[in-house]
Amino acid sequence: MQKTKPQRNPQLLKMAQGRRCLIMHAQWCSGWLVPCDTTVAAHSNQSKHGKGMGRKADDQYTVWACHACHSWLDQGGSDKGEKVAMWDDAHIRQIEEWRKIVNDPSETESARRAAQWALDRV
Repeated sequence: MQKTKPQRNPQLLKMAQGRRCLIMHAQWCSGWLVPCDTTVAAHSNQSKHGKGMGRKADDQYTVWACHACHSWLDQGGSDKGEKVAMWDDAHIRQIEEWRKIVNDPSETESARRAAQWALDRV
């Protein structure tokens, strides 16, 4: 299988800061109701999204996650199937958030461009 060039967009990752968590794990989440100062862009851990040995998934396969949910995704002892399902559900919500950003004139131009970049690649 031929390796593909990683798809990276630093602005897309930066845009996650201060947003609400989209993982929303019932036991761990600290930021699903309101914007959260620990929110980051959490990359998919699935190979179908570009994840591999020593390689993160492509940036369009990220979701906004608070520190607690991001830690649970990457290190928590839960079933892998549960993590995949929760990440996939969150990515559906993430796509909807990017669509809102693209159409929101109150968002910065760089945020709108980054969101469109992601939408063009999912």
